[in-house]
Amino acid sequence: MKKILFLLVIGGALFTASCTKRYDVVQPNQTVYADIKTTDWGTANGGKTDTALINTPQITNYLKNNGLVAVSLTFDGGTTYEPIPYVYNNVNYSFIYGNGGLELYAQSADGTQVITTPPASTAKITLVPAN
Repeated sequence: MKKILFLLVIGGALFTASCTKRYDVVQPNQTVYADIKTTDWGTANGGKTDTALINTPQITNYLKNNGLVAVSLTFDGGTTYEPIPYVYNNVNYSFIYGNGGLELYAQSADGTQVITTPPASTAKITLVPAN
């Protein structure tokens, strides 16, 4: 009788302690580079704001709603990158993004001065998917 009871207890313990395997799909980050020429910048707001559009088809609706887009700029050919928002030579750089691309903004640090066209640079765009 003890053997049967022991086997039932062991069987019940094994049944209730079984594991559920969970497989998480990890999507790696993606980095896209875009060269920005001085001619890519357009002037708005009486010369107080310059904008540059960067076509980025990797920014999908899913990424826009569930992920993160981070942008860094380099003005020295890739030796150093500065994450946006960033002030460089008294010019504040910022960005917005949506499906298929992003828009860079350059304004004077206080927002009231007319700025010169930003220098040529390279944007490093990091796309971080999330669940």
